[in-house]
Amino acid sequence: MTFGHLFVVNGRLDSLSADAVVIPTDAWFAVGNWWRDTLGLGPGNTWDELRPEGWARGAALPARQKPSDDSVPEVWFLDVVAGSPSEVGQAALRVVEAIVEHSGESLIRSAYSAGRDLPLIAMPVVGTGAGGLGRRRGQVIAALVSTLRDAADRLGVDVALVASERSDYAALQHRRRDTGAPVTLIDATVAEELGQRVRRGEVALFFGAGVSIAAGLPSWNGLLTELVHRLGLDEIKDKIEKLGPLEQAELVQVTLAAARGAESAGSQAELGRLVADVVQDHAARPSLAHALLASLQVREAVTSNYDRLYERAVAAAHGTGTEDDSAVDVLPWARTSSERPWLLKMHGDVEHPESIVLSRSSFVHYDSRWKPVGSLVQSLMLTKHLLVVGASMTDDNLIRFAYEVAGLRETIETTGHGRPEIGTVISLAMDDAFSRLWEGRFKVVAPQLGVGVDGPEPVPRAEGPAKAREQREALERRRAARALAVFLDVMAMHAVRESPYLLDHRYADGRDDETARLVDDVNAVASRARTQVSDDAWRLLVQALEAFGARHSGPSTPRAACPPPSGTA
Repeated sequence: MTFGHLFVVNGRLDSLSADAVVIPTDAWFAVGNWWRDTLGLGPGNTWDELRPEGWARGAALPARQKPSDDSVPEVWFLDVVAGSPSEVGQAALRVVEAIVEHSGESLIRSAYSAGRDLPLIAMPVVGTGAGGLGRRRGQVIAALVSTLRDAADRLGVDVALVASERSDYAALQHRRRDTGAPVTLIDATVAEELGQRVRRGEVALFFGAGVSIAAGLPSWNGLLTELVHRLGLDEIKDKIEKLGPLEQAELVQVTLAAARGAESAGSQAELGRLVADVVQDHAARPSLAHALLASLQVREAVTSNYDRLYERAVAAAHGTGTEDDSAVDVLPWARTSSERPWLLKMHGDVEHPESIVLSRSSFVHYDSRWKPVGSLVQSLMLTKHLLVVGASMTDDNLIRFAYEVAGLRETIETTGHGRPEIGTVISLAMDDAFSRLWEGRFKVVAPQLGVGVDGPEPVPRAEGPAKAREQREALERRRAARALAVFLDVMAMHAVRESPYLLDHRYADGRDDETARLVDDVNAVASRARTQVSDDAWRLLVQALEAFGARHSGPSTPRAACPPPSGTA
């Protein structure tokens, strides 16, 4: 039997690649316009165009037609108006069951095409908006975690519960942590330890192409193949396969220069523009790995990727929409701010095509152009625990930075202290030689799922040994990618450092009387402290209490569910 997994991410539905998404509405099919971006609806489109046939109270049905945007997954609508939190949980269960029954085979094809081992169904924290139970969020969250976790197990699909509010995200993670994770992750203890390090602010991120490939971007070989095709360089197709990765790109650049009669610098700039075009043509929505990494809210990150998918995921987690809203400072072009996280683009960025580092010559000249970038990467290696995700650790520059830092540490007296590892590499496959190579410098972890957790075996086909080998390799990549996602999810569950729901009356239901009185008392203190607005010390106290959810609302006694406002769902 194949078990699915319940993922929790902080973000937006339109910033997550999935196979199906659930849009909440009501019996009258009143859908909030904030869901238009999720479905890629243009200004001329109406909700009636998507209204399912036979829509009625309690319905869970697919959209009448698929939106024209190819990046939009299969769309389902769910009547989420309910009289109790348990009914919301049952509604969520109902729509997952309906999706699997109606679209099981097509979802599997969609998942395999995207490099996922199981279909991924994404939905918001339903029932807490105009669904009527916004003031009973604690019980709604408990019901959703329980029913969706069981549904994923029983139906063999992955479900992503997407929380746009950080308080919902924190409450979901605390709920999951308290009730235990259902999936057997062999490396769960390592994931928990890393999550705790994130919570203490000790971790910096380094991520590579393995994170973006799951979002539909080409691998290094795929990128070069597409470049050769777009440039019409048929004469080097056979030659390029015999070279190493950097030499392959160098051959493309040299051939391009000869064909254009351009200097090396000019051909490198043109190659950068072409790479940016390929990446932007493929970049649709952030992968689940992007969303999970962004949910960690790590302040410092480095990437060898050119795309902007991580920036979009961070913007979604911060509630600012798209990457254009400057939710993250992109270095080296921007200056850092104390209010925002930053991301260092080590090998360039699609918004700055001339900066893209791809060929052997661009790597050779890296130090003369980008030496301060390398210094910043090494400063993170010295001051933080570097978590490497989706990177093969074969990048010449990264290897050199790591060896220089390790060499420095080996020459420094460390009386009374061990030499700490530079960081942890989350690898897609265990390789004893690779682990031995980095022993004492990086801890290498290859996440593995327990028996019965991997996806179904593909149906054997008699297409010859080469095709069978290709299918087996694709299966291994999908399973490794899913194990990585589950590892990141377990890590994120233990990484939440804030508790913005603690004093929030919307999460008061289910608390004992003594705790409810304490919450009321602290909120009363916050309310009184707000009157001392002229005193900075009192203002700081109010800010601290508001970080734990102190609000301007009334007592924490649960209230009856309110009917949804007109025109929303």
